Amino acid sequence: MIRRALASLFAAALLVLVPSTAFGYADDDFEIGVSTTNPAPGETFTVTITAPTGTDVTLTITSDDVSDDAIQIAGTKALTKTAVDGQAVFGVTLSEEGSFTLVATDAEGNVIDTATVVVGDGADDDAGAPGGTDEDAAGPSLPETGATATPLVIGGAILLLVGGAALFIARRGKVSA
Repeated sequence: MIRRALASLFAAALLVLVPSTAFGYADDDFEIGVSTTNPAPGETFTVTITAPTGTDVTLTITSDDVSDDAIQIAGTKALTKTAVDGQAVFGVTLSEEGSFTLVATDAEGNVIDTATVVVGDGADDDAGAPGGTDEDAAGPSLPETGATATPLVIGGAILLLVGGAALFIARRGKVSA
């Protein structure tokens, strides 16, 4: 009887501890931050990529509306830096109005995070006018905050199942005794 209880306890502990190992490697180790998402043309702003110290990160900026000559990251179009004290900091200057996509990648080329910067008003010249388009007039979107509750719900369901199984086994043992 004690062996069954210990075996059930051991199995429950394994079920609880195994998923927690996978949750230790979160994508939250990497994050991109922009000092301003709506700079003026020619204004230099800072892009900070949070990454584990010693990790090489590359910042690439593209735009469908603007030529590559209007993009400068410390004088280049894309720049790789090694994270120091958990951050890689880039100075960026965009000299023409438009919408730009910032993409941060790791050394293997995996996308870490993306951000969008709108230089100038970013809207079409006829935005707000009758018959004009207002697709960019709302400005940049709000940052994503909070956390996902899915791992907590799955963990709770597993604990309920393990507890129910332990209760079933314990009552079954009393009935047969």
